[in-house]
Amino acid sequence: MAMETADFENVLQEALTERDTTLQERELPEINIGEALPIKEGLDFALEYVDFGVSTVVGSVKDGIIGNKTNSLKTIDSDIEWMKAPVGQWAKAATWTQQELEKIARLNISLQSKKQDDLYANALATIQYAGYVGHQGVKGQEGLLTGASVQLITDAGNKTIADMTSAEFVALVLNAYNVAWKKSGYRIQPTNIAMDASDFMLAMQKFDPDSAIVGTDLLPVAAMDRIMAALRKASGNEAFSITFVKVPSNYAVGIKSGKTRMVIYTYEADYLEMEVHMPELLPVRARDLLTYECGYRSAFGGAMWKQPQSAVYVDYKSSPQ
Repeated sequence: MAMETADFENVLQEALTERDTTLQERELPEINIGEALPIKEGLDFALEYVDFGVSTVVGSVKDGIIGNKTNSLKTIDSDIEWMKAPVGQWAKAATWTQQELEKIARLNISLQSKKQDDLYANALATIQYAGYVGHQGVKGQEGLLTGASVQLITDAGNKTIADMTSAEFVALVLNAYNVAWKKSGYRIQPTNIAMDASDFMLAMQKFDPDSAIVGTDLLPVAAMDRIMAALRKASGNEAFSITFVKVPSNYAVGIKSGKTRMVIYTYEADYLEMEVHMPELLPVRARDLLTYECGYRSAFGGAMWKQPQSAVYVDYKSSPQ
């Protein structure tokens, strides 16, 4: 006797739920948005905007001294500008035929997981895209590389990373880093530099041809080593380490025509954050007489720049694609 529609739905739901448990625990190497900015999970699907505050401390360091006759105190307040981060609602589905489900039910075999795996990976990739540049389908959404209030510097040398010498690349990074650090009076040292993955690999290959390290087979000094050494010296902390984040998929390319963008910032939820609802498996349903569908749903708020003045963008000439 033929199985009822509800039975096929249950067979598919059980198989997808089992695979979803595995997917939720698996890390995809191409997804690194969590390394780029702090992620807060649990975004409510009902929200169209996420509220967050951009604050500046008002007050002078040249007053506040009290004495025996002081009967009133100077006050200090934080001005908070409330902002709204537009939320993107996302969902996609895949279909399975009744013939597939009949084989699973009759032969007790596992469901082919590729459709579900691809759906889940696409959901994460979409969240990552929104985190880096804001989703074009969500009006006003900003990303790590597209914050409207973040200061922008354009490289005057107008050279690609490939064409820069080791010294020129070091100067590009350190000069911009100094701009970002100086904004806090050198109190809050930026922790992260995010740059295009291809350009990062080019930069890793840059060495100073005129320098050598005695005792290590006369190895030339890498540009990245010079940057790290300079920042450790400036911070007075030999353990300090700047984190380079490799921006994938050319997301950093073409934000401005002919330019590639690098961002120097502090990885801290008080400065920058993204709220998301991680991909959630939807209930299975019959699509028509012979097919069933199921999918994933997620939501994301883009990058919320709570302290945009703590960061700086650098636009430099893009390498040929």
